[in-house]
Amino acid sequence: MNYFISLLLIAFSFFANASGTLSTEQIDAVNKADFEAEKLSVVAGYLAQYEIQAKKLINDLDSTDLVTLNNQTTELMNLSMSVISSARFRLPQCDAYLNKTLDLTHSINTITLEALERDYHHDGLLPKAPAECYHTKDLFVHPATVLVHTRLNPSLQKQTKSAIEGEIAEVLTHLDLVRQLVVY
Repeated sequence: MNYFISLLLIAFSFFANASGTLSTEQIDAVNKADFEAEKLSVVAGYLAQYEIQAKKLINDLDSTDLVTLNNQTTELMNLSMSVISSARFRLPQCDAYLNKTLDLTHSINTITLEALERDYHHDGLLPKAPAECYHTKDLFVHPATVLVHTRLNPSLQKQTKSAIEGEIAEVLTHLDLVRQLVVY
């Protein structure tokens, strides 16, 4: 499975360079005015909790049951909503985009993987937004994708587990960029 993760991360980095990676100049261009240390501490805490939960989900994937997996994934989604709410002081230009992203909660029980990919991963239903908004959005969308995978394939076959692992491995790369944008 570690070999698969390595290949997935290499493939993701190839595709990320095409559309999802921010340059140092883009990261530095985000308004990073002095904010209260408390706000930074809160969002840094949520990001740390998110990272721990995401890594735990990957580590437990082979030995977990559907209920536990869905609970862990729901916790990631809840943490992402807290990150989104807390990150707005640094990313106010993302408000409309992130608010529209959270509308996915209303269709999580009915949306297809194809529609999720088109409308949320590739922004088909989302308003135009600066590049820095994309990564914060994905902290929510990737766990939502895991929930759709488990809804459509509740037996958690090997292929489903591989897809889930890929979603969470990818979101961890987005997490590092969000941390750079919002905390540092």
